[in-house]
Amino acid sequence: MASSSLPQTQNLFERVLDFQGELIDYFTGGKSFEEARYQAMRKELLEDPRYGDLAPSWLRRNRDLGALWSFAKSIDGSWEPRRQFVREQFEPLLDFLERGGSNPSPRLPGPYDASAWTGVQSTVQQARAIRTLIPVAQAAIGSLIEHLEKPSHNGGPPLDEVDFALERLRHLHTALGTLLAAVENGKLKETLDSGLITEIARYGRQATRALKHDPLPYALSGTLLAVFTACGFPGLGGYLGGIAIAIKKPGQESENR
Repeated sequence: MASSSLPQTQNLFERVLDFQGELIDYFTGGKSFEEARYQAMRKELLEDPRYGDLAPSWLRRNRDLGALWSFAKSIDGSWEPRRQFVREQFEPLLDFLERGGSNPSPRLPGPYDASAWTGVQSTVQQARAIRTLIPVAQAAIGSLIEHLEKPSHNGGPPLDEVDFALERLRHLHTALGTLLAAVENGKLKETLDSGLITEIARYGRQATRALKHDPLPYALSGTLLAVFTACGFPGLGGYLGGIAIAIKKPGQESENR
């Protein structure tokens, strides 16, 4: 039987990396994760200042394995998106620990600290960014939906991928409207704690993956994700790097033949 906790002498980075691996296994149907182990690491990550207050916020909301499993199922019906979600959510903390944890980052609402490069440092500032940027994102999503609803063109993704992307983009557009309404009604803090932000990020990632074979929509989707990250949405910074690398440049395809 596995121990409920790791030796305190273990490197903090390795402790978190092991816990991330156990969570990935649990999120994808593994049965070996023990309640005591989860409770111990959850408490440590949320309360120990050595972790820079960078633990994913959903650890606080999911107090036991039953709640955690319900949360895992809400992310996606497939295993791979769940694996990617856990890795993205732990990336800020792992990066912090890998650099020695010498300069703890200030805590933002939500699990990802973007203040160093977005200037969003408080709920008030985040609300201001949302009011400014989300209407632009909604307009771009509307244009992308209109583009994808046109008859298929050469070089575009398969029909089933287009249909999936359209579904995700429509959900995304609606969710962004809900977020904007929350800001206008002075309820941003409650919305940040409700899981809507994670849902918006998930819709954005899923739509982007579905459009990866169509360069123009893929590039636009990457731009939208950058806008979301500027608003303090969780776990998108690392994902954007992969998009930037994967976008096909003019003439690239012919050069690779």
